Amino acid sequence: MTGRSGLRGFRMGWCGVLAALLLLAAGAARAEAVRIDGGDRVALSSFALLRDPGHTLTIADMLGREAGRFEPAPRLAEGHSLGFTADAVWLRVDLTVSPKGAGRYFLTFDIPNFDRLEAWGSWTLTGEDGREDAPPLLRLGDRVIDDQAMPTRVHAAGIDLPAGQHRLWLRAVSTSSMALPIDLWRPGAFWASEQAKVQIHTMLTAVIVLLGLGALLLAVALPSLPMALYAGSALATSGHVVAMNGLDVLLWGGHFFFGDISSIVWLVGAGILGAGFLLTALPLRRHARWAVPVLAIPALLGAGLLAGYPFLDGYTRPVVIPFATNLMLVVLVAGMAASVQCRLAGDRPALYMIFGWLALAGGNLLAGLRNAGILPWTDLTYYLPAYAPMVEMLFFGAMLAAQLRQLRVEKARTQQALVEALRRNEAELAQRVAERTTALDRANAVLHDRETQLRAILEAAPFPILLSDAAGSMMLYANRRARAQFLGDPDAALTPRPAAGFFCDPSDRTRLLARLERDGVVENAEIELQDIAGRRFWALTSMAVVAHEGQPARLVAVNDISRRRQLEQELTKAKEMAETVAGLERAARATQRQFLAMISHEFRTPLTVIGMAVQNLGLDADDAADAATQDRLARIGRAVRYMNGMIDACLLDDRIDGAGLVLRTGVLDLAALVREVADATQAASPRHPVAVRAGDLPTTAGDAPLISIALSNLMENAVKYSPPGGAVELTLERDGEDAVMTVVDQGKGVPEAERDHIFEKYYRCVDTGGVPGAGLGLYLTRSIVTAHGGTVEVRDRAGGGALFVIRLPLQGAFASGDDAREAA
Repeated sequence: MTGRSGLRGFRMGWCGVLAALLLLAAGAARAEAVRIDGGDRVALSSFALLRDPGHTLTIADMLGREAGRFEPAPRLAEGHSLGFTADAVWLRVDLTVSPKGAGRYFLTFDIPNFDRLEAWGSWTLTGEDGREDAPPLLRLGDRVIDDQAMPTRVHAAGIDLPAGQHRLWLRAVSTSSMALPIDLWRPGAFWASEQAKVQIHTMLTAVIVLLGLGALLLAVALPSLPMALYAGSALATSGHVVAMNGLDVLLWGGHFFFGDISSIVWLVGAGILGAGFLLTALPLRRHARWAVPVLAIPALLGAGLLAGYPFLDGYTRPVVIPFATNLMLVVLVAGMAASVQCRLAGDRPALYMIFGWLALAGGNLLAGLRNAGILPWTDLTYYLPAYAPMVEMLFFGAMLAAQLRQLRVEKARTQQALVEALRRNEAELAQRVAERTTALDRANAVLHDRETQLRAILEAAPFPILLSDAAGSMMLYANRRARAQFLGDPDAALTPRPAAGFFCDPSDRTRLLARLERDGVVENAEIELQDIAGRRFWALTSMAVVAHEGQPARLVAVNDISRRRQLEQELTKAKEMAETVAGLERAARATQRQFLAMISHEFRTPLTVIGMAVQNLGLDADDAADAATQDRLARIGRAVRYMNGMIDACLLDDRIDGAGLVLRTGVLDLAALVREVADATQAASPRHPVAVRAGDLPTTAGDAPLISIALSNLMENAVKYSPPGGAVELTLERDGEDAVMTVVDQGKGVPEAERDHIFEKYYRCVDTGGVPGAGLGLYLTRSIVTAHGGTVEVRDRAGGGALFVIRLPLQGAFASGDDAREAA
């Protein structure tokens, strides 16, 4: 066994050397090699050809004893077909790959329907690879599965070409026409070209599919046997076109139905259905009876071919395919002759059939010349025959449309003739019957429309409507709302029930019937009714007398107002309570005003006395009096003024809650007012240092007493909430067209959650503790500042405490102090 292996290795080594020598010897005599220098597409040509009738040769034979048998194949280089053949065809082509052209390529075989194509490259056949079972570089075709094959419309697989001189062997086997348009593509260029072609083929195929589907819908709607056969032929044609342009391989990875025989199956199927369409669409039995058996025989043979084709071997199929083509040619010729004969006999739609056959004949002629090798194999010669059935289907569809139009015309003529005959024979009788029928139909239609409209109106009414008879007061009809209101279920069946049982008080029914008899109608009478469960409710009841089936009846409309009456009662109670509360509030306000007036009078009198006494003491005092005494008198005077300010604040709150805040505008010197408030605060709170910083601001317009009260409230709060000895700062400065007054204390500050509420009336912070106050000061401050068109806000100071800011607009009318005094 070892000796035989060594001998075999020795022989294979010599075979490799011999093959290399043969390649070198043939290199000088071979045709010019195909140069690959980096272009997007390279068409392989300069083929050398070798036929293999027995399908027995291998790649080892191509490298060895069969290498010298290759012959030039100029017709393949020109794109012509070798025709139908059962032989395996070997091709050899030399390649010159420049360094720029080396790299990844797609080898494409631009025929969607082909059995098998295998390729070997010299750059991959080294050493033991020259043996008979050396695997091919790639495999393409309908009957092979290769991982390198690309999911494209045409056959394609990727190969890597190194730089240098190489040789490529190709082995082709097919039952279809032996044409070999082989190209090398750069991947990007290939995908761009393929995308454009796929879009065009998809659009054209969609036209045929839409024709077939539209005809199928019409065949179901009419119904029509010719339309159904036309739809089947169109759909089969679309299957043939899809198989021919390779869209089925792109969509499903292989031929859709019937595998590699998909194209022939669809073609024969379309021919059979087309023959049936011709038999049913054209009046052959009247004008061309001979076409019936002539068309039936190829159709039966085609059906037999479809049944037996899968069982044929690869050597028989190339013989059968032309036979199938010949059958289709028989159908074509017979159809053409029958269509011409029908047209000559006066059938106008047959002209469209002639044009359709001509388009199909032109496509078959072009395909035959291409398959025979007379015409080159190009996209034009391949796809024009493939899409010729689409043109045929368009003309056949036009013929169907013409037939339908002709049928409508003939039908209209027949009906017109019939009507005229009836009018001539029975004119008088038809006229009387027509008049009476028209009058009766009109009356019935009007009655039916009115009844339908009335019932729809009653059912859609948003309130219950009942119909009862005039004698026994039995309920005859109830709309949906009435059934829901009185029967408890809107879908309940109406049962005989006395309508009088719905009245809680029988006297109400008697009174309504009396009004109905007297006035003929009752509108919006408030009556207490009850439903079937005994629930009582108030309703606005209207009644009218109507006719029902020729008998008088009563129509009752009920509008439930129980909720309205409940709301009215609640509103009445609420109104009474509101009036009571308002009276109490007015009395309280009156009492408050009287109390404030009394307190004001009682406080102002002693304060006036104290103030006058201080003034007299100051006048009587000697100029050399003690400075401390003068200072104490000044402080007493400021305290008196502060107390008067507090009284004014109380009266001001009453003024705000009453008729509204009315400003008494005058000249306002903010700098003087700030200093005055600071002095009063210092006098009232000597243990809290008050720091004042007032800039020079022009006088403006405003209510000085009110501004003084607002600022005093802030200063008073700053003193109250500052710790003992805590300083209070009061600042006045100008910011653009605004005057800004700032009050800063050293207290705890205002919590952020309560800053939006401290300016509300009677509101006090949670942590104020035992600090006295009524919650009016900040409320009055905001009311006064807002009335002057300004704002007040609070925020925490950086070092602790609260910072209140009053911002007032400066009035232009008082731009300077001198002008303001002159205006005063």
